[in-house]
Amino acid sequence: MALVIGLSGCSLDTEMTGAALTQDQYDKLPGTAEGSVLGLYSMLYRSTSEHHYFGQKSIDMATDILSGDMAMTANAYGWFTDSEQQQCASMTAGRNSYIWSYYYTIILNANQAIRTFVALEDNRTAEQSAALAQCLTMRAYCYFNLAHLYSPGLTDTETGDYFLGNTGLDYLCVPIYNENSATNDTTGLVKEQQVASTRDVYLQVESDLVWAVDLFKSSGFQRSSKLHVNEDIANAYLAYTYLQSQQYDSAYVFAKRVIDAGNFEILPYENLTTTGFTDQNDPSWMWGLDVTIETTTQLASFWGHIDIHTYSYALAGATKAIDDELYKEIPETDGRINWFDKTKKYIPDWKFYDKARGVRSDEVDRRWLNDIVFMRIEEMYLVGAEAAARAGKDAEAKELLKALLAERDETVMATVDGMSNDELISNLYYNWRVEMFGEGRALMTFKRFGGTKMRGNNHFYKPGEQMQAVDPSNPVLLFIIPYGEYTNNLANNELKK
Repeated sequence: MALVIGLSGCSLDTEMTGAALTQDQYDKLPGTAEGSVLGLYSMLYRSTSEHHYFGQKSIDMATDILSGDMAMTANAYGWFTDSEQQQCASMTAGRNSYIWSYYYTIILNANQAIRTFVALEDNRTAEQSAALAQCLTMRAYCYFNLAHLYSPGLTDTETGDYFLGNTGLDYLCVPIYNENSATNDTTGLVKEQQVASTRDVYLQVESDLVWAVDLFKSSGFQRSSKLHVNEDIANAYLAYTYLQSQQYDSAYVFAKRVIDAGNFEILPYENLTTTGFTDQNDPSWMWGLDVTIETTTQLASFWGHIDIHTYSYALAGATKAIDDELYKEIPETDGRINWFDKTKKYIPDWKFYDKARGVRSDEVDRRWLNDIVFMRIEEMYLVGAEAAARAGKDAEAKELLKALLAERDETVMATVDGMSNDELISNLYYNWRVEMFGEGRALMTFKRFGGTKMRGNNHFYKPGEQMQAVDPSNPVLLFIIPYGEYTNNLANNELKK
């Protein structure tokens, strides 16, 4: 396992210059099957010496800030300042390079494992088939995130999809590397790949996840912890992929498949401000990490940056909060209004805080052992409802939205049946933004719904300024292929014309 995790320092840039294992070398590593999967999971929470790079949750936080829904209330310590100042997506931005390397390192290691498992063909054991399914799901998860970060997204607005002469699904997005990618005859390393369209990336994601679901079923896989992906996670990312690519009927079907499996429950109203966001055993959590002494990243962690009751940067003044313009949209009847403290610049003092620790102002968590969530069942209700509404199936959309609002705002729930399609979609946009605050969905949501919004006055950068989701003249929300990849990957000459 340690050998496989050690590969995580590689990126595609270094791979092309030989600083990676060949497939033959990889196949000779001891314990490759189990180590491959565990090595991929370790990347989800691995931190670096820079305390705003700590795996997936650092990307979630950075993109929520970039979207404007999460406000940095002060410029302290410098962490995440690039996101607040909308400078993290450019070709030369350090965070852009980190995100690129993070996802492609997982892809690189997943591909090596997938090649090994595929070569076994009919001789695979059930355990090996389950490992293959997990590797495929993790690869799909990476490409899904790359697709929504490195493309402008698909919106229903006329100005929504135009960049560099490509529109919508034809936008040249990112290169695709899979187990079938050709290798260099001299080095044995994977050859550089041309940048692919957003359509092709989503097709790769779909193919991986469909294959993974079949393998999860045939192998009878039962995960030992919620850190492991499984059939539910694969189906959930299929639902997300179909939503993002505007295949709304399929998005609804797969979201309902996860819901109807009955393995997870919406966080109930009475738990909104208790421990619903600190423990991976919560019934609403589909995918998450049980943070232990071995896996904690201490100061450089989601909790360290979001929770003023955790000994780290938020406590020291670098607070993050809900955009106060968004906060103003929350009615008093919505239980989620209690997540945010308006006396402290609207920080999420009761969403990301363990009430069991007490409420004394001097009580500080110095263990950094609160768990972190990657996906909740509430997302599937939102995906399914939005997909149904966009497909003109208002009855189905309203059923799912009411199920969520029954545990959030019964007053608004009572009005759902009378909503027009436009009102329904508008309400879903609101629920995406509030329900998923701080969980890494804000940028994707903003780009999908399109339009404009006003930055609140609790941002230290450009308070009160208007933001446009997809702006060809100033694409600050669109990640551009990093400079290192742009210059070193000779296969991408198409981008250089």
